[in-house]
Amino acid sequence: MKVAIIVSRIDQLGPVKVIQNLVNILSKIDELVVEVFYFDKNVDQKINMDVPVKRLERRNFCFAEFDIIHTSGIRPDLFAFLYRKKIRYHISTIHNFVFEDLSFTYNRLIAFLFGNIWLILWRRADKLVCVSKAIRTYYAKWYSLSKLVVIYNGIAETDYTFQPDYEIIRSIDNYRSKGLKVLVSVSNLTKRKGIDQILHLVAQEKGLAFMIIGDGKELLNLVQLSKKLNITDRCIFCGFQINAVNYLKHFDFSIMPSRSEGFGLALIEAVQQKIPVICSDIEVFKELLNSDEVTFFKLEDLTSLVVALKMAYETGNKKADLAYTRYRNNYTDMLMAKHYYNLYKSA
Repeated sequence: MKVAIIVSRIDQLGPVKVIQNLVNILSKIDELVVEVFYFDKNVDQKINMDVPVKRLERRNFCFAEFDIIHTSGIRPDLFAFLYRKKIRYHISTIHNFVFEDLSFTYNRLIAFLFGNIWLILWRRADKLVCVSKAIRTYYAKWYSLSKLVVIYNGIAETDYTFQPDYEIIRSIDNYRSKGLKVLVSVSNLTKRKGIDQILHLVAQEKGLAFMIIGDGKELLNLVQLSKKLNITDRCIFCGFQINAVNYLKHFDFSIMPSRSEGFGLALIEAVQQKIPVICSDIEVFKELLNSDEVTFFKLEDLTSLVVALKMAYETGNKKADLAYTRYRNNYTDMLMAKHYYNLYKSA
């Protein structure tokens, strides 16, 4: 069985990391041959996949070689839509709530136009993989349940050979020497990720410091807000970091204040590191983990956030152990690959 997985580009974004985790397990299956194709010229050399990775040549792509075309992203989905008659079996993975995601990233007009285009592109797919049950319910308005399959994302074991940036570690130690508890968020900095809520929390709670690992279009707005709130001495923007998961164990709490998520890869990475987690009470997070495993707060409610922080002080470590067990039973790369392999076989 031969499978072509098509992505827009090879970079450090969450969906590509998921594909990396997937193919590195699938590559070990003898009766399966997987190749990854991409559109954009620039390639992040730090993305390592144990299968052939090739730039896709639209005019010369040999559809006949592959039993299954598996796409991830709007451009790969468009490619599959246009060449559907040449494809034996098409699977697409859906990572987001399309209208919400595009509204936060762009605006409502773009969301309406491209959201509806994306819905049309998915119509020709044989199966749509939803990365959470919440996403499956969301898209059941447009597609039959028989077309929608739930496969949770899975993450690989941490690469402990990675050497961290010791400036970040020193900053954590410096805050602790002042008696501060240190929060961390690992995030692509967009409005959807809700980081502004935590800046307001730090402004109110003088015993906190906050470090943000990530980059994105909201960075400058968040930096300006930290200055306006007069918390620049307790707030550090660390920028994008390779293997950000390796830093998590050094912090007191990981916090995920997202307004919308299709899955929440950074949430599971924090759970994997057995660090106490505080997160917004959005539907997806409550599906992935329960209140015995993480501490929830009500979105856009600073009082609720303060209460959640106090609760995490008291019960966070106990919850972290239970959350880790949930990760091992549900969200590993091995489990994800097993489910995808079974889906490929059923095709």
